[in-house]
Amino acid sequence: MSGRERRFDRLYASDPDPWGFRDRPYERGKYRASLAALPTRRWRVAIEAGCSIGELTRLLSTTADRVIGIDVSGVALEIAARRCADRPNVAFLRAELPEGWPELAADLIILSEVLYFLTAAEIDRLAARIAGLWPADGYCLLVNWLGPTGEALQGEEAARLFLARLAAHAGPLDHATGGGTGYRIDLASRSGRLSRERSPCGDSAEIPDAAGDPGYPAPPDAGRDG
Repeated sequence: MSGRERRFDRLYASDPDPWGFRDRPYERGKYRASLAALPTRRWRVAIEAGCSIGELTRLLSTTADRVIGIDVSGVALEIAARRCADRPNVAFLRAELPEGWPELAADLIILSEVLYFLTAAEIDRLAARIAGLWPADGYCLLVNWLGPTGEALQGEEAARLFLARLAAHAGPLDHATGGGTGYRIDLASRSGRLSRERSPCGDSAEIPDAAGDPGYPAPPDAGRDG
């Protein structure tokens, strides 16, 4: 078991919802904004990295034929599996990124508050793995907290680095940015896609935020996740 696995297993064992994913206005608003930023279409395969206890995974299950949630914590995934037990199109994978990225061509990839837990070298390897499997009509949605992460990378820094490395490995990208109070949303696709399938992510005013809840401190020694 790696240090990351131990770290997050301990966190979820002590509190099954350490960031208030189920009812915190900040988190619920962020989920709404994430879904609103996506083009309106039915996804074949959606992969959510850093799925935590499966709240966003459950929401994604209504828009995709198949959803795969990935997390490093087996404790979190046990909670997520119970949360999504009535969704037969949802499956979970315990894996540590980037090496654990599945060999699947997903037309929707969501990296929500997970990139800044990685090193710059790991972000490059993750971008390379995603680029090698990314279909021509694929989209990648990034969500990153803008407060202090307690990690080596901050949220905006991690987002910019990932987008640069994805472009280096996949070729030119279309890219739109939006967000809400305390978080940034980026939507990327292969060049030419966003001009044909418009996303509201291009205008942050169109993306609902979590007004009145500017976020909150992370649990001790945990940074942000989910």
